[in-house]
Amino acid sequence: MSLWKDVADEGADAFAWLGDVVYADEKVRLPDGSKGRVYKGEDAHLEAYAEMKAHPEYARIRASADVVGTWDDHDYGFNNAGKHWSHKDFAKKAFLDFLDEPEGSERRTRDGGVYDAVDYVNSQGRRVRVILLDLRWDLEESDESSSGSFMSETQWAWFGDMLAAEPRPDVTIVGSGIQVLEAPHLILQPLAKYVEPARLIAEGLENWSRNKREKDRLFATIKSTKSHVVFISGDVHHGQIAVEPAGCYLPYKTIDITASGFTHTPFREPREPIRTLSLFATPRFFNSWILPAFDRWTGINYGVIEVDWKQGRVSAMVKSTGRETVLEESMTFEDFDEDAPEKVEHRTGCSPIIEMSYEERGVRIVLFFAWLASVYAAHAVVPAVLIYVTFRSLKRSLAPKRTKSD
Repeated sequence: MSLWKDVADEGADAFAWLGDVVYADEKVRLPDGSKGRVYKGEDAHLEAYAEMKAHPEYARIRASADVVGTWDDHDYGFNNAGKHWSHKDFAKKAFLDFLDEPEGSERRTRDGGVYDAVDYVNSQGRRVRVILLDLRWDLEESDESSSGSFMSETQWAWFGDMLAAEPRPDVTIVGSGIQVLEAPHLILQPLAKYVEPARLIAEGLENWSRNKREKDRLFATIKSTKSHVVFISGDVHHGQIAVEPAGCYLPYKTIDITASGFTHTPFREPREPIRTLSLFATPRFFNSWILPAFDRWTGINYGVIEVDWKQGRVSAMVKSTGRETVLEESMTFEDFDEDAPEKVEHRTGCSPIIEMSYEERGVRIVLFFAWLASVYAAHAVVPAVLIYVTFRSLKRSLAPKRTKSD
């Protein structure tokens, strides 16, 4: 957990968890020999929170910043778990205890999940509102009879109320455990037919784009309240700032900053020696032309939202070791144009992966893996061959030379 010192050194006013604080489930070999996941149990769930809370640098953050948060599937208890998770009541108490939520608070007593809203007000009365959604408690996956839902009607109504609540903030930060703009599952679908790991990953990647009805409702609710929103999200084990131009989803530029992979990324998870090879050979930064639709940072990372009241600017940053800014996007308060004409909402060039044809996605994902293979070859295979050739040459040059008399 090497990034905690960097986060503590930021000196932030607030710190927001976006889910997967701990992993209460784990991958195991099942009795039938297949791989699967199991819930580690309530005692292990509590122990994981206790270990996290005892970290000295996290304790420094708790002492200096207001710590808030929502959960995602693994701290809820199980991968992609939703409405019918049998340990949800225990998980809610454990999570709110971890956040030091006061006993008897509305958040503890309401019949529902852990959604919450907090206002931060400076000395001049300027206001930032943080709304944290719960996308686990009432999650229902789509099936043949239903398109599914992310939130209950109660939470949807609460969300609209929080967006419109007076006094109105200059900017509202909406926290979602899963990505809002990205649709990574779509780019993997062409491979899913033929490659089992691709199918499993594509089916498991959660995001708002998997449910168009819910995603449309999210943006309709924001537009109806004329709120100035920036999204923050997690889940996917890489850093990313997704940006859509004004008119694609909202009258103004839409930003979703994803900070994920605080302790591990896909390239840190394999067993040795593959792990070392992956960390050595895998690029940390993927441009959008390599793997659409937005730039990605594959190293460990955390996110920063900075509100500059003097400049009238909101900046979103993904940072890595040493507080290095690896991705950044910003917009001014003037960019939140509430009066943009409705006709721009029908513009093209939004959501590159969503607008791609199935065949185009197939070509792009194949080219991506071909490119990645060439990178691995350049970083690992070529140096190995050069070392081998050099060793053979040295061996020959150092070998004793034979004479005719020999």
